Order: sequence, then C-alpha cells, then structure tokens
Amino acid sequence: MANIIQSAAGRINTTPLDLNGNLQKILKLCGTAQSQGIKFIAFPELVLTGYNCGDLFSHPNFVKAASSALLKIKYEMPEDLTVGIGLPLLANNGKVYDGYALVKKGKILGLSVLHSFYNNKDSRIRFFVTPTVNAEDLEFIVGSESYQAQSVFDVDGTKVGIFFNDGDSQFVKGSDLLVCPEATRFELYSENERLEKATKLSVTFNCEVLVTNLLGCESGSDIFDGLSIFAKDGKLEAVGSFLSFKRYDLVTKDCGIHNFLEEYDTIVRAVALGQFDWMLKTRSHGFALSMSGGADSGLCATCVCYGQLAALDELGFDEYKEILEGLKFNVPDFTGDIETYIKTQIMPQLLITVYQGSAVSGSVTRTAAMKVAQNLGSTHYEWSIAKLVEDYVSIINGTTPNDPLNWDRDDLTLQNIQARSRAPGIWMIANRYNKLLMSTCNASEDAVGYCTMDGDTAGGLSPIGDVSKSRILRINQHIADEGIEVEAGGLKLNVPDMSYISAQAPTAELRPGQTDERDLMPYVILDRIHELHQADFLSPKAILDTIVGEYTKFSREDLLTFVKRYFQKLAVNQWKRERGATTFHIEKNDLNAKSGFIFPLLNDGYKSLLEDLK
Repeated sequence: MANIIQSAAGRINTTPLDLNGNLQKILKLCGTAQSQGIKFIAFPELVLTGYNCGDLFSHPNFVKAASSALLKIKYEMPEDLTVGIGLPLLANNGKVYDGYALVKKGKILGLSVLHSFYNNKDSRIRFFVTPTVNAEDLEFIVGSESYQAQSVFDVDGTKVGIFFNDGDSQFVKGSDLLVCPEATRFELYSENERLEKATKLSVTFNCEVLVTNLLGCESGSDIFDGLSIFAKDGKLEAVGSFLSFKRYDLVTKDCGIHNFLEEYDTIVRAVALGQFDWMLKTRSHGFALSMSGGADSGLCATCVCYGQLAALDELGFDEYKEILEGLKFNVPDFTGDIETYIKTQIMPQLLITVYQGSAVSGSVTRTAAMKVAQNLGSTHYEWSIAKLVEDYVSIINGTTPNDPLNWDRDDLTLQNIQARSRAPGIWMIANRYNKLLMSTCNASEDAVGYCTMDGDTAGGLSPIGDVSKSRILRINQHIADEGIEVEAGGLKLNVPDMSYISAQAPTAELRPGQTDERDLMPYVILDRIHELHQADFLSPKAILDTIVGEYTKFSREDLLTFVKRYFQKLAVNQWKRERGATTFHIEKNDLNAKSGFIFPLLNDGYKSLLEDLK
C-alpha cells in the first residue's frame, strides 16, 4: 500500500441552491486545512449544491452554475491541497448525473459519477440518471475542458477511489484510499451499521477508508448527522462527532473515536439540531408553542432549550453570539453556569409558550405546563378559550335552533372546535413576534389521524412528528429522572419538573374524562402494529398472530379490534398526513407522506386487506 496523504473529512452545514454560501464554507475549510498541513479533504456527496435541490437538478442552467462554482474553488483554493467535492454533472448526452470532482489549485484532476443507485429507495433518484457500466464513455464539460468519468485518481502518489455505494465495487479495486462521499440522513440506530460497513470495506479493498457525510437540516425534513469515519484493516481509526451544531469543520484521524449518546439523548439532539437550523435558515426569532401540559408539547419545548445549550457548548460564545445577534436577539456577556445562562438570558427571548385552557381543562395540565416552562426559561402565558368555544357553539345553535349540539351525537364536532379555537391565538403570537409555530403531532397520532386538522396540527414545523408516542413517553420519563445529555458523560440539560408531565396519562383534554389510549389503544400496541406493518411488511393477519403472542394480558378479541382500528384509521387519514407540517426523519418507519410512507389518498379503507381477519 502506498503512503497515504494526510487527509480530512470536510463537513459543512449546507443550504440547497446556495452555491456561493456553500463554496465559501468549503474555501474556509481549505484555508484551515492548509494551516494544519492537511493535503487532502474529502467533502460529502452534493456538498456544493446541497442535497435537496429537487427538480432544479434537471435544469441545465443550475447544473452549469454548479460547475462554475467548482471553477471558482479551483482558482481560489490554496496551493498544495486536493479536495473532493460532490456536485451534479451535466454530460454530453444532455443528462444529469450525481458526480464527484477532485480538484487542485488551478486544475481539475478528474470527475467521477455514481454507477448505480443500487436498489436505493432514495427519492433523489428521480432527479438523476445512472450510467451503470458505461460511465467511462461519458464526457463532461467544466469550463473549457472536457473530462471522461473515472473512479480512481492519483493524488500525490496515492490512489484515491470514489465509492458511492456497492455499485462502484468493480471500479475502485487497487485504491489506497477509498473515499465514501455520503448524503445519508440521520435515522435512529443507523450509525452502527455504517461503522461496520466502513470497517468491512477497508478489509475488502485492503485500503484505508474515509467516510464523509453532510451535516445539519439543510432543507426541511432530512437531518444529516455529519458522521465521518476513518477505518483501516477492519478497525476504526477515528469517528467524528455526531449531529454536530457546527456550521463547518474538519475531522481528522487525530480526532479519535467519538462517544455516541444513548438513544433518548440522541433523539433529542437530532430534533434540536433540526429546530436550530430551521430557526437560522428561516431567519425566525425563535419559536412559539401551544403548551398543553402534555407529553408532546413538553418534549418540543425541551428540544428547543437543548439546541441552544448544545450550540453554545459546541460553537463557543463568540460564534454563538454572532449567529443569534444576526437574528436580532440580545446576547449578554456569558457569565456563570452555561445551563443557567441559556435558561435565564436566551430562552425568555427565544421561546414563547402558551397554555390555552378550556372548560374541560384541569389544574394538572395547567400546572405541568407552567412548571416545565419555568424549568426551561420560556416566556409563558395562560389564557382561556372557553368563551371562544361557547361563542362558536352559540353561532351554530342559533343557525339550527331546533337541532342543538350535544355530546352524545356531536362528540367529534365539539372536540374539534376546542382544538381549532386554540390555533388563531398562538398563530397571532407567532406572527407578531416572527416566531416559528411548532405543531406537536407525533408518529403514532399521524398513523391513525388522532389529531385535529387546523387545530393541534397548526404550525409550520412538527419536530417530533416522526417519533412514536410510546417512545416519547419513555424519553420524557428519562428527562424527568436523569436529564438529557449534551455530551456523553458530561454536560446535560436538567428538566426535573418534566415529572409533572410524565406522571399523567396522555390526553387531548377535549372532553371530560378523555384519555388517548381509551380512544385508541395502548400506545405500545399501536406502535408495535406500525412497526410490524412497515418494517417487517406483515399482513394484518400476521400482525394479529404476532401480537397475540406478545401481549398476553389482552384477549385475542381485543387485539383484533386494535388491529382493525389501526388499519381503518391509517387508510382514511392519509389526507391529514399529506397536509401536516414538516416533520424530521427520525425513525426508520417514517410516515412522511412525501418521502416516507407513500399511500393512496383515496382507497377502500383497507377493507380488502382486512378480510382474512374475519
């Protein structure tokens, strides 16, 4: 094996379409690398344009603009450095390919393209063409030069292979350094699989492996974890920090092996990173939240506070202050304890929470909302929607005086008007103070449509919309008992009064005595049905047979009712999922109507597929 050039993984928090902003971050890291004696930087897939450019990948002018940005890097980057940069490439056949360029000062060493999507379900596939085995026959024009696609390059005597996925295997043999440029979104539990793959590649190709991934929530739903890996001889040499809040940085073998957070801490960190990027990229003055005193709103609020704590801890005060002052926050000098500083100086400006009580609201939820808001430092208000609901009911009853509303017949109508009466007030707060309004839906409710459209679904962002309710309940208990870690074994966010929320049975509190699980089924069973359906692809009959053996405290008849209820509600509520606010991809079995669970809007209500349950 040849001597390997001193290399680094370059991570930047990309913004789609922002060619100039993305290339400026690349150039800044090039300068940093030169000062550290680094000779080669591998940036991720599509780092120059951003990953989620959608149909603009099919626009020749945009793709040509990306090539022009690449030329700017070629001329402005430092001497004695080589960089690998992912971007879309327009070929001589007029088609656009997912590509990668290796560049030195004043020279493009060559271009590589993805050979195959290799059975990938990635929605990005529709925007690119795959050349399969004929990639080397393609020509790409960048500036005044023409290049043929290749997969292995000579970089200062080191053979560098570009490996997008297993479809490239036959083309990168003989590499000394295998670069794996990724645009892999965060997904719970996926990191161990990716670490294992990197070590296996180092054995298969008998070379060093460098994995580099995009970072941050660049365009709305996908959160990129920035996982950077160095592997050799089947062992990990270095693993960079996970879900970093940095805007750009370099990861080298000197970084050592990062310690991952535990499951619940990792989920909170991923959601918090997504919220932080949304605030920055929408130029919003923080967040607004209808704080019900329940599990979902409590977790959404906690993630906001966690994000500020993590950002200050990782970015340092000067950069953190510059970012927040750019959004017109007042950032006092940092003194004392970091958690106290965030809760007392930043959170009152950044998060507004409102408890909107109704005629059926109780003191338990009101107290829980107030206590958690105090723990986090949000500006907290309380008001009642009882008069608004009464007025709406009076309007309808006045219109139909001989047919007044009543709970026996109009249960759903009377519940929904309460949820919808909460939306206008919190929207006014969000509009008045330029806040991002958060919806508090979760994956379990999304599955069965247990939400009120234009009510509790109001908002532009649904941070925990891809986290199952049974998991949310466990996360909140973990927060109440232990706090939530920002650093493994180190800094943590403490919200002890989350115990006021975790002690409650989940309830929408829209009618007297109402609880979620009484309306639906136990959340652990609902979430298990969801998992068996989407992860294991089991039929309703097979799911029923499975859970009968797992939940022995319930009769087969009860479980049969739950299975039917799940699928009937799943089928008729797709319209709600398609109208819902943007969610972050967290769990593998994503219900996102655009990029996750694709389901027909009009259907038979699952009748045919439930026939074998009779």
